[in-house]
Amino acid sequence: MKYSASSLSFPQGGLNNLKKLDRKIGIEIFYEFASEDMWRYVLGAAMEGREGEFSIHSPMYCADICETPEEELYRILRTPFGLYHRFHGSFYVLHSQGESPLPEGETERAKLREKVTKRIRCFSEICEAEGVTLAVENLFRGVPGPLFDEEQYLALFAEAPKAKALIDVGHAVLGRYDIWKIQEALGERLIGYHIHDNDGVHDCHWRMGAEHGVVDWERFCRGVGKFTPEAALVMEYGRANVGDYSEDRARLEELEGRLRDELLEGK
Repeated sequence: MKYSASSLSFPQGGLNNLKKLDRKIGIEIFYEFASEDMWRYVLGAAMEGREGEFSIHSPMYCADICETPEEELYRILRTPFGLYHRFHGSFYVLHSQGESPLPEGETERAKLREKVTKRIRCFSEICEAEGVTLAVENLFRGVPGPLFDEEQYLALFAEAPKAKALIDVGHAVLGRYDIWKIQEALGERLIGYHIHDNDGVHDCHWRMGAEHGVVDWERFCRGVGKFTPEAALVMEYGRANVGDYSEDRARLEELEGRLRDELLEGK
């Protein structure tokens, strides 16, 4: 498996902590949380000699895929492309819904899904033309539930054939997605995961295996090994220390190894 740490745990004053991460762990940045100059400075040191991959989480507060005018949306979303190429990005994460409230009626929600699907399809074509691998993330914003439920999320990739998928494990649990089913359905098209735990109600972004966490990590890792062994596991914690990422990487590797041994033994 490939492992990365999200910059979410390190607000701008702590971004230099990224260079302290184990060099085998990659880095994913929330692009809009620092300036372009800051990212170039920080990543210049953090990515030097790093074995792990680099990826970018696209702007999400200043570019709402549901509401921002289309031309402006694509302009903003393309802003990180220079940084992506400078540090040899592996993928670029895009939310499948925005920050704005969603309509409650299914008729209006269906219209919005159609609009967002078209925008994702168009942006995926822009990404392909510019040498960027787009990974579309599932999202959950509470009542009345995600814009794309499990079946609608899977259908999105038939409508946007150039896009890849990234499953946010915490969001999937909140949205009542069957992660195994999605792993099986998308296979190698599912190129990444955001790893974090929660209480089944709130988007807590806890470390994996948190005391009150509800994610079934064993079943999740079985699915990764069976269907998406090349996917990246990005630990997207709301609060963690540098050493926590090495510790959780080791826990995941231990779990992966045990499950692999069980498979070989026919258990």
